[in-house]
This record gives sequence, structure tokens and C-alpha cells, in this order.
Amino acid sequence: MKWDGKRLRQVVLVGFMGAGKSSVGKILAERLGAEFVDVDAQIEETAGKGIGEIFTSCGEGTFREMERAAIRNAVSAPGRVVAAGGGAFVDEANRQALKAYAPVVFLDVSVESVLERLSGDRSRPLFPGEKDAEKLRELMERRRPAYQEADFTVSTDGRTVPEIADRILALLARRPVPRREGGRG
Repeated sequence: MKWDGKRLRQVVLVGFMGAGKSSVGKILAERLGAEFVDVDAQIEETAGKGIGEIFTSCGEGTFREMERAAIRNAVSAPGRVVAAGGGAFVDEANRQALKAYAPVVFLDVSVESVLERLSGDRSRPLFPGEKDAEKLRELMERRRPAYQEADFTVSTDGRTVPEIADRILALLARRPVPRREGGRG
């Protein structure tokens, strides 16, 4: 896919929980002069409750319907950096909408980094308590084929949020040919 100048300020970030999509997205939006849209935050605002509460009270199916609507809304206007939820890109309709909107960057993260970053975080509906490394690895591997459909892959391990944003901006500057860095992706 080629991206013209009008779409330069648009980027989509996907990846597993704890990859840094929201943190990196805020910096990218600031640097690009774009609006930042966190899909999960939009869902929480619309529903008036947290993601975990939505999962508990309404179920994952209802959450995923809300997620599809939030993504349609996120890609309805130009000039946005969109951080999609960890499982959003697995859904074919979401994946196509996000890919049609802007270059998609997969923030790749190791299980070890997820465990470190999310230790004590009880807000993750699929892993509300202690994080089980094997279950995390299993879920990551199930999602990986979808994530690998992104235009670019950036490893977040061992990098600060500003370094990750710098790497994404460098990759986008090399357009129109999407590139993957390193051996993953």
C-alpha cells in the first residue's frame, strides 16, 4: 500500500497488552500534530464503565461488538493516531478497517516484558490477577498471525517510549514500501 501526503499524520498501533500502544500513541500524535484515539478508552467512555466490568457484566462478545463500533468511529476522520486494543486486530473487519485507514504498526513485545510491565495490574480482563506466563504466551501466539499482517513491526523490548516513537517515525519516513525490522514479523 502506498500512503499519500494527506495520510502522513495517520498511524494505527496494534499489539498485545502491555506493548505500549497507548503510551507510544500519545507521543506519536503529539509529534505528528494528530489527534490521539485510544479505542479502549473510547469504549470505556461510551459504556460508562471499565473494560473489565464490560467483560464481567456483558461478556466478551458484547465487548467485541463495542470495539468494532469504536474502531469504525476512530477511522471516520482523518489525522488520527489510533491505538487499538490488544485483541482488536484479530477481528477481520477491524483489521481491514484499520489497514484501509493508515499504516499499521505492530508493537511486538516479549512475554517477559508483558509480565514485568503488567505486574500488579488487575485491570486486564483476560488476565485480571497474577499473570501466567504460559497462558500469555499461548494467547500471544494465537494473535501473532493477525499482528503480522501489519505494515511494520517494531520490537518494544529494551526501548523507551520515545525511542519506540522515533523508530516508528523513521519507518514511516521510508514509505511507500512497508518494512519490518529485525527477525520477527
